[in-house]
Amino acid sequence: MANPVGNERVDTKTAILDAAEGMMADRGIDGTSLRAILSTAGVNSAALHYHFGSRERVVEAILARRGRHQSERRMEMLRTLESRGETPTALDVVDVIVDPMVEMLYEDGEGGRRFLRFLARLQSDRSRVLFREAETHFSEFRERLGHLAAQACPHVPEAGLARRLTMVFDTTLISIASADVMAEAWKSDEHMEALLEHVVTLKRFLVGGLSG
Repeated sequence: MANPVGNERVDTKTAILDAAEGMMADRGIDGTSLRAILSTAGVNSAALHYHFGSRERVVEAILARRGRHQSERRMEMLRTLESRGETPTALDVVDVIVDPMVEMLYEDGEGGRRFLRFLARLQSDRSRVLFREAETHFSEFRERLGHLAAQACPHVPEAGLARRLTMVFDTTLISIASADVMAEAWKSDEHMEALLEHVVTLKRFLVGGLSG
């Protein structure tokens, strides 16, 4: 028999994360109070402090919930490209960055939409929590992606290529998160179809910027 206490804790934790994720996507971290999160989630302060302890820990948990899965997916794609024994293309590099975001939207729907908008807001606000998490968990990925990009774009100087990769990440996140279709809750497959049209144009733009 399932432990009812355990189930309650999981549900409460998810409610807190969902509430904080949606509010911070709209208002940023500094514009979202713990009191507002508690009110939206329908829980008391004891529950929040039990699960997280602070607003910063809530942010870290939101990033871990979906962000690390995206990183694992990108590492899987890198390993596949590295094992091919072929020179990668600029599109290969762009695919590694863009496709895991789109896959998450396809798999998680509204949850994925909310997370990408949250991530874009943290990126726009230059959140120290986001950059700390990236440095802690994603440094190997960035190094291997840089090596892949150098193979795909040997004519681009190393320092310039690093800047272009940063621009590709930033542009991808902001462009997808701010697409018209992302402004409303996802309720049908039409959302995915509209987003895929957006992504095709985005990839063409990114390939030109990375390799041009």
